[in-house]
Amino acid sequence: MQSCISRYWLTFILIFILAVLLYQNFFINHFPFSLIKKQSIVDQEVRNNQYLKQKNKIKSIKLKAVNATDKEILESQARYRFGLIKKGERYYQINPR
Repeated sequence: MQSCISRYWLTFILIFILAVLLYQNFFINHFPFSLIKKQSIVDQEVRNNQYLKQKNKIKSIKLKAVNATDKEILESQARYRFGLIKKGERYYQINPR
């Protein structure tokens, strides 16, 4: 018996370590179930992020449209009230008689 233990001591230690790791994974960490639960949480967060990105795009487009409209309104008022002329434009004034 002594020669068997001294001969295979490394094998026994490795089998013991393997048994401890398997016990820890399956009974303490609930290995397959915890992994599935965490993956479902990650999938839900990915879907939520995609929804928020889409919502941000829509709001960005709306904001750009509002800004463009505001600029056009400001330019129109500046042309009407103050006679604004853009660079490269020609100004023609017609006097009704």
